[in-house]
Amino acid sequence: MMAAVIRVDPVTVVIPAYNLDAYLQDAIESVLKQQYDGPLSIIVLDDGSTDHSLEVASRMAEKVTNLKVVTQTNQGRAKTRNRMLELAETDLVAWLDGDDLAAPCWLADQIGYLRSNPECVAVGGQGYSMTANGKAIGPITHPLDSDEIDQRHLSGEANAFFQSCVLVRKSAVLKAGGYDERYPCAEDYSLWLRLAEIGKLANLSACHLCYRVHATSANWTLNIDQRTQGHEIQQEALKRRGLRQDAKAMYEIPPVKKDDWNRRLFWINIALKSGNPVSALQMLGPALKKHPLSLILWLAAMVSVADAIIFFGNRTAKFAPGKPLQIHSLPSLSFYRFGRGLVRARRRWRGGADDGQ
Repeated sequence: MMAAVIRVDPVTVVIPAYNLDAYLQDAIESVLKQQYDGPLSIIVLDDGSTDHSLEVASRMAEKVTNLKVVTQTNQGRAKTRNRMLELAETDLVAWLDGDDLAAPCWLADQIGYLRSNPECVAVGGQGYSMTANGKAIGPITHPLDSDEIDQRHLSGEANAFFQSCVLVRKSAVLKAGGYDERYPCAEDYSLWLRLAEIGKLANLSACHLCYRVHATSANWTLNIDQRTQGHEIQQEALKRRGLRQDAKAMYEIPPVKKDDWNRRLFWINIALKSGNPVSALQMLGPALKKHPLSLILWLAAMVSVADAIIFFGNRTAKFAPGKPLQIHSLPSLSFYRFGRGLVRARRRWRGGADDGQ
């Protein structure tokens, strides 16, 4: 009797990097510590960094035989992603941004899924956000089903697919037209809409991405441009599919200062409701410097201090390359939970008072 042949799928992990010398080594190490034992190549493309990103990657390439480093003059995100597709010699291409970490199970889980689901052209997972120095903030969940993912994109809601820690079939991406260089701030959103027109998308339930939140990231500094370009991409997709277009913007784009306040409060709230008050405090320092008159930020600071004392720190430990994610939730005894309960009770009371008038 012949022994069963175990199929292995070669994969290329591509890591674009621009001025990420503080984080790039950890990103690469998180790939080197993957549980996947099939053929694996790694390509780092330095997009004309002005810091030491190229030196960091080159030093690691001297020790790692399957790591290739390429550099270019600065081209921006969309052109860099298309260049990386050209450099990848395998059909399976896995993306990891140079400031993020991949969970150890990332490649094994996603490659196994694509192997079992040939109609799927791109697969992602769930994410957990972290501070610049790797302290846990909280989960970022995405829908699992292809139709639900696509509908969320068509409706103009926030991206339902991570660009970082996503695995794609290169042949399908090229068939869809690659990354649209007209939209250098929302090139991934455009691709997901076009990929859904030729195949299935999927998100797995496992957490694969440790997403780093810092004020110099593209998703922070280019947020308003992303929203503006995203609306144009959405309208194009609706027209392409013969669906009714909406002349209104996807959602109101606030002024720059308000947008900054919204984003900071968003991440602080996620940290507090996930039981990570030390991370909230770390983010509150810069937030209060920029918005010193914000009462809600000062209230969040008091709650953060109280919960940090109760929990003896964060509930979820700091993330590191190759370290399994041990995620813990907010306990029932917390000042954050108590405060949210008071807010809900006040709203119910006011609603009842209004009804009785």
